[in-house]
Amino acid sequence: MHRVKPNVSRRAPWAAFGAVMLIANVSCGKAPQSADEVKLSPAVEIAEKISITGKVTLKGADAASLRKPVDVGGNPFCTGHGNITDPSWRVAADGSLADAVITVRGSQRASNNDAEDPLIDQTKCEFLPHTVAVQAGQTVRFHNSDLTFHNIRIARHEAGTQGKGQNIDNFGQPSRGDENRKVFTEPGIYRLECDVHRWMNAWVFVHEGAHAAVSGVDGQFIITRALEDGDYVIEAWHPQFAKNLSQTVTVRDGRAVANFEFDFAQAFKL
Repeated sequence: MHRVKPNVSRRAPWAAFGAVMLIANVSCGKAPQSADEVKLSPAVEIAEKISITGKVTLKGADAASLRKPVDVGGNPFCTGHGNITDPSWRVAADGSLADAVITVRGSQRASNNDAEDPLIDQTKCEFLPHTVAVQAGQTVRFHNSDLTFHNIRIARHEAGTQGKGQNIDNFGQPSRGDENRKVFTEPGIYRLECDVHRWMNAWVFVHEGAHAAVSGVDGQFIITRALEDGDYVIEAWHPQFAKNLSQTVTVRDGRAVANFEFDFAQAFKL
């Protein structure tokens, strides 16, 4: 373990459907690296024990003003589920910020992961959950629970940008129950989009190791892997900011607390 010293646009539904049928069965851009091409650190057993907890908040913005409805372009299936809210900002009235990824720098990969792989579902014309964090080498399941055609375009996100990156894969899921799996061997940030329903997006954050967590709707996060006592650099990433927040925490008796506050003035302007 590494330590440091303190210091939407509208589209004709059938046109989009036809376009996705053509592209969904092939990868876009450079093919993703295989496990043989990416040298991963050895996985070790890491006890499942709470080590770092905290809360992520947003200052300088009114939460209600950030809740914006999505224009679904009259899509008959998606309008049947009621209003869809833009998932870019999920902020509570007290400023609690969801979908921030908290990581420990220099984290090791764990060999004792859950038997069930993390799931991102497409349901009611949304990706749920909106953000997941996994360790390098872990598999993510992509599922379609809707009675409509979806696809999942995966781009390796260019850090520090709002939407740049390189497309690396594309899965077509024309029917309810369709499912694909992908192994994410290379640490980084991956953006998910549906070409049929352009408002749909989500994030897969691939950390170098197992010490990572995503803040919930209450802004709280819990890193559930043990850490030895010492000093660690931890970082907070959110898709609406170009720069991560970081701080050094001291773990004593296996526990530490860290809080992060993002400033809306530094966010990408949507």
